[in-house]
Amino acid sequence: MSGATEADAPAWIEIAVEVAGIDAELAADLLRQGCSGGVAIEAPSRLDAPTDTYVLDGDAPAVVKGYLPTSEDSGRLQSSIRLALQTAPLQREPVWREAVELEEREWRDSWKKYFGIQRFGERTVIVPSWIEYAAKAGEVVIRIDPGMAFGTGQHPTTAMCLGTLEELVTGGQSVLDLGCGSGILAIAAAKFGASRVLGLDNDPQAVKASGENVRENGVEGTVDVREGSLGERDVTAPFDIVAANISGLTLQRLAPAIAAALSPGGFLIASGFLEDAVEALKSAFAENGLEAERVKEVGVWRSIVARRS
Repeated sequence: MSGATEADAPAWIEIAVEVAGIDAELAADLLRQGCSGGVAIEAPSRLDAPTDTYVLDGDAPAVVKGYLPTSEDSGRLQSSIRLALQTAPLQREPVWREAVELEEREWRDSWKKYFGIQRFGERTVIVPSWIEYAAKAGEVVIRIDPGMAFGTGQHPTTAMCLGTLEELVTGGQSVLDLGCGSGILAIAAAKFGASRVLGLDNDPQAVKASGENVRENGVEGTVDVREGSLGERDVTAPFDIVAANISGLTLQRLAPAIAAALSPGGFLIASGFLEDAVEALKSAFAENGLEAERVKEVGVWRSIVARRS
């Protein structure tokens, strides 16, 4: 007998594709459709000595990695992902690397090296839970252990939401984080001074990850995380701010429910969509009494800040 245990057997397949740096987020989003084990972006970076953080080099290519469970279906999933990238509007042809089989332990450790300390807005610092960090004066530190499938703030849409929350949460407001994922926006709202925060997500694994991150940050007295969405369960409303980092189509569908959940004069921070969705979303929001005040952009991604009249 070899002495190998079931735990040593390959449990995951790591697929990797090299794309232009500007295409990394689009490629990552396409991989997320089939990679239940999560997606990580290996982007070229340099150490910025004054801030002691890594800064991305946007001119260089990036490697996007996705993790698939070892199963009879993995070959079909890989073919589907390759086809999706082949037909996507990328700046240059994607270059695939050879797939690698990983044990459970290797899978859990492999992606951590792609997540470092990140800064947003004027004072927000996101720190992965496995990194030691001493907060500087005035900083709001959020510790996140995202699991494989949820956000750490690396995605531009999350970054835009974080920056806007930092501006709008001045203390005492109630906040709804719709599609909370890792709970990063809900936790940020609590640390910025919100008095009551609700995180909602349809994915039970996201709810589990959010709950763990809420406890890690010591804000469980302010943040409540539940499975579900607006219109599907009883939610205590209204809220002064709704942050919704979800798809454009979902935002359109939920526009009436979001408007109903906002207090008069309340703000909607909507993100998770591209330029071609902006006008349709503005119209959907306006039809429900939500006036778009500004559109923020990072690369190809957009965010709308709207206010209930």
